[in-house]
Amino acid sequence: MSKFDFLDDVLYHAKNAADVASKKTGDVMESGKLRYHIKQTNWELDKAYAKLGAIVYEAKKSEEDFEDVIALATTEIDDLSDRLEILENRLCEFKRVVKCQNCGKENERGAVFCNRCGSTFTINAETVPPEENLEDEDEDDVSEE
Repeated sequence: MSKFDFLDDVLYHAKNAADVASKKTGDVMESGKLRYHIKQTNWELDKAYAKLGAIVYEAKKSEEDFEDVIALATTEIDDLSDRLEILENRLCEFKRVVKCQNCGKENERGAVFCNRCGSTFTINAETVPPEENLEDEDEDDVSEE
């Protein structure tokens, strides 16, 4: 092995390590953004529930019809809940886990039963990663060593 082959080999492994570090940094940043948006959406959801409670209280106290306002507040809560679910699902994708629909426990992707409550997971494209992704991950693991 010549000196140049050795340097090429070192440069190749350094480039691979830098690529892996860059991807992981990007994943960590995206995961952090998702966590921030989840916290923000939870905070907005808490405010919406409090607003709905105040509306219902005023409606009972004044004996007026607040059905339209209650419907608007309920729609806002539904929209925020849907947004929260989407954000949590995206975070689970980054963490490579699947959340149990029954108890909320995070389980390994591809699990058949929940580790906490024993509920059966439906097997679909979201719970089982594609074969080629598994092969790519194995290659990354080898190149890191």
